[in-house]
Amino acid sequence: MTLRYGVVGCGRVFQRYHLPVVTDHEDYTLVAACDTDADSARAVLGAAADGVLVTTSLEEFLTVGRPDVVAVCTPNDAHTEPVLAALAAGAHVLCEKPLAADVSEARHLARTAGADRLAVNLPYRFHELLPAFREALPEGPCEITLTFTTAGQRLWRPVTNWYGDAARAGGGALVDLGAHALDLLITVFGRPRPVSCRVDAAGVEERVVADLEFPAGHATLRIDRRSRIMGLTLEAAADGESVVLDLRRGEVRSAAGTVTAEDRRPELAAIRGFLDTVAGRARSRTVAPAQALEVQELVAALYAAAECDQELTL
Repeated sequence: MTLRYGVVGCGRVFQRYHLPVVTDHEDYTLVAACDTDADSARAVLGAAADGVLVTTSLEEFLTVGRPDVVAVCTPNDAHTEPVLAALAAGAHVLCEKPLAADVSEARHLARTAGADRLAVNLPYRFHELLPAFREALPEGPCEITLTFTTAGQRLWRPVTNWYGDAARAGGGALVDLGAHALDLLITVFGRPRPVSCRVDAAGVEERVVADLEFPAGHATLRIDRRSRIMGLTLEAAADGESVVLDLRRGEVRSAAGTVTAEDRRPELAAIRGFLDTVAGRARSRTVAPAQALEVQELVAALYAAAECDQELTL
């Protein structure tokens, strides 16, 4: 049986990540889209808009479109209403990270009725190279460094008008890229203790340097959304031995050699896993809201401890 798929929020994230996956999935038919700008939504959908209900009404989207599965790709401060409404309608829901712009709303979503049908788009915990990285880790305590750099300031802000609004986004680079980075660190090394955090601006920061203590050792998290370089690397070093997970290149590099990934788009793993899980093609390939909440509460703790340093560099 083909599952009915709908989306709330037809912006750049949906266009770049969700739309290519769902339109290529044989178990799903795109039936409905809800957005504050119907004309813009149709433009984003392109040829996929044929036969699709496009509406500005969430009620019409749910009652007329009747989606079995809903992707919520609205701005961070607009996740709560469509998530709750879709769950109440009996749909399975994939919400973009973070769960909400405000951590108290995120707690509400994680604990709401039907949350067993809710998942969050945090893909890197599913990266195919994580087993190889873990196997190559040095024995004993490590010095851990995760560096995440993008040209987000240049590429995303012009097409995402809420990007620089602290109330709508819930913060800056830490809640945006840091959610992915912290989820990856937790997946590999377990729950950390936040130690310190520095940001380059209050409200919507573009650069972050944070220190955390994991059972495996000290970790430094470095994030830069103003960079000209796209990169995501996780390195663990001890006694002159180092292992690097380079997600941009799709490699694990260690003294034993280099292991290369087959999947060249690991950022789609959580979307694929969610759709496959709901369709019965896979199991345990989703990020539960409780797991996403753990990441967001860590983000909130780092923000609470953050010191502003306008000259901050990586």
